[in-house]
Amino acid sequence: MRLRFLTLLIFCFSFVLRAGTPNEEFRATWVITWEYISSSSSQSQLKARIRKIMDDHKKANMNAVLFQIRQGGTAYYNSSYEPWGYYAGHRNPGFDPLAYAIQEAHKRGLELHAWFNVFAASSTYQGAPAEEHPEWICRDQDGNPMTAHIALSPGLEEVRNYTVQVAMEVVRNYDIDGLHLDYVRWNEYTNGLQSLKFGKIAAEKRFLDGMITEDQIRELNENMSGRYLYDYQHPYSNGVPDGFSTWETWWRWSVTEFVRTLHDSIQAVKPYVRLSVAALGKYNWGGWQGYGTVYQDAALWFNEGYIEQLTPMHYHWTSGPEFYGMLKGNGSESWQPWIQQGVQAGRLFSVGPPSYRLEENNIWSRHESIVEYSRKVPWVDGFQFFSYGSWEDYNYWEKAKSLFFQRRTKIRASKDIDDIAPIDLKMTLLTLPRTTSSVSILAKIISAFLIVMTGFKITTAHTDILLLRWIDSGMSLSLPMWWKGIRCLHSRRLWWILTRRLAIRFQPLR
Repeated sequence: MRLRFLTLLIFCFSFVLRAGTPNEEFRATWVITWEYISSSSSQSQLKARIRKIMDDHKKANMNAVLFQIRQGGTAYYNSSYEPWGYYAGHRNPGFDPLAYAIQEAHKRGLELHAWFNVFAASSTYQGAPAEEHPEWICRDQDGNPMTAHIALSPGLEEVRNYTVQVAMEVVRNYDIDGLHLDYVRWNEYTNGLQSLKFGKIAAEKRFLDGMITEDQIRELNENMSGRYLYDYQHPYSNGVPDGFSTWETWWRWSVTEFVRTLHDSIQAVKPYVRLSVAALGKYNWGGWQGYGTVYQDAALWFNEGYIEQLTPMHYHWTSGPEFYGMLKGNGSESWQPWIQQGVQAGRLFSVGPPSYRLEENNIWSRHESIVEYSRKVPWVDGFQFFSYGSWEDYNYWEKAKSLFFQRRTKIRASKDIDDIAPIDLKMTLLTLPRTTSSVSILAKIISAFLIVMTGFKITTAHTDILLLRWIDSGMSLSLPMWWKGIRCLHSRRLWWILTRRLAIRFQPLR
């Protein structure tokens, strides 16, 4: 019996540590705050809603969820920095939605990426950053601060440091698989009428990033003096900040500095947490683009390793051939020539189809073509669809599974995180009677990596899959099993533990 148990255990470990298979693809939707929370719903209703969201993703053979937790400078989790958000009624719903969503996602074998709006700070509710620190708000060339659709200045070191602290509280306190940044850029507003008109429409229709009208693009280009691209420490009247040749260079540097600092902070604490960015769909071409319009240099971040995954919002394109052209077929007006350094480094690039536009224009069936053409590009690693609500409207989960997500997949590991295999794995095996319902493996960590800290604890209380508990001098793994041997059904969680902590070594606890 002991030999059989040992053989099965070794098989499980060899199975999950096997080299990657072709069956690797990132599959997710963006889940917006108002799609999972409402101040008029009870705690039990909210929890049921979150469970349904996770069930739907699993039905479609998806493997991740981009779950919005910060919006307008407010939180949808237990934050010590910011107040609860508008859609929660600015009050604690009686449970922690993020913690519960993580638990339910992991039960179903899904990754949970916390979707975090960065510099957009429209809320002036008590305790929100725009209310607490009005001096942080962006200003125009005359020094006038924004009064609507407020954004904080990426150019202020105190804003960058504060936002890193808010994000790192999430990283430290929650068992997230990734942190997903949105609005990580300068704002697109001016003091002109078109901008004010667009802002009102955006608020009424609850537009998110990636949306802009042709009239507003024209105003952005013609009314640079009215753009909110300055702050109290860097007024237009003082000229270009020291050390920079142009304002544009400084604008891009300030956003990049935030991303780089946050990435370094995550790496020092939990290097297995994947940092991704919802970048504008056009990198540096066209009227509405990241690089030249809102000073978001997403390709640089991808190439330099400041992020592990690039997840653009490809909302301008609504057909398969258009997606192929945007990815690689349109020369310099496509992503391919700008991101090859990051691709060669093994980082992930996933496509962001606009499901809401396909719904609005009654062309929903184009999803299949978009997936088909995107898969023709060898460096595309998967899809994130905007948004969950549109998929729910069509109840598209089973249909998507039958059309283009027939097989379950795992997410390809970013080489920045998982390139080093675990070494010197040593464990103590226990002889157990047939009636035993679980087996615990105790291991002492002897690696010098920064993630190994005395007293550092994470608790994930899953009922039917792998249990992970950090203890002061090591960690405890509990694996469900039957008398016939250990079950490998949820081996993905074991893979997550062993590979995402780089070259951690174990030895038996004494």
